[in-house]
Amino acid sequence: MEPVGPNLRTRKGLTYRLCQIASWITCRIYIPTKVIGLENIPKEGPVVLASNHQSWLDIPIITAFAPRHVSFVAKDTLAQGPVMAHILNHSGAVLLKRGESDVAAMREMVAHLDAGDCLCVFPEGTRSRNGDLAEFQRGVLLAARRGKAQVVPVAISGSFGAWPVGQKIPHPHRITLEFGPAMDPREGIEKVQSAVAAMLGSR
Repeated sequence: MEPVGPNLRTRKGLTYRLCQIASWITCRIYIPTKVIGLENIPKEGPVVLASNHQSWLDIPIITAFAPRHVSFVAKDTLAQGPVMAHILNHSGAVLLKRGESDVAAMREMVAHLDAGDCLCVFPEGTRSRNGDLAEFQRGVLLAARRGKAQVVPVAISGSFGAWPVGQKIPHPHRITLEFGPAMDPREGIEKVQSAVAAMLGSR
């Protein structure tokens, strides 16, 4: 599949690297983060990170520690304001438009994978309102199958305590970020959710 549009960014540019450094410093000083299983992220080739979603911190946490460039799939409402719009557009994010077909976003996701990029999706579809794991949406693995990508389950615990829905700013709270062994997307979304749930249950 041909790349979608001129903004298909699949490598770490200046904006991405600056955000990664800022996120890493924050996770080391203000929000202590324990990281497990980085070796489970394939060093090259198309990969989809399938993560639970507890707070706005989840994106910078993954950005801080993932050794590869990560293109996040997020709602376009996250790009409100010129600063966030610039960051997302120059970091390779795939933005889902409200009330419109996801066909264009799907094409862009597959284009990233065809280019050997790493995508991050949040199969719950939105942030948790109470910190609990919600049911994963079945369609999220479609891009992984079309892009012939491996799926790495990701479990983030503690970010809800640091920045729950309704709280204006985050406060210090211990967080654990864990990457599980890579899976074949044909195993199904239930297996991916079970892997994430098992990692969360071990915390």
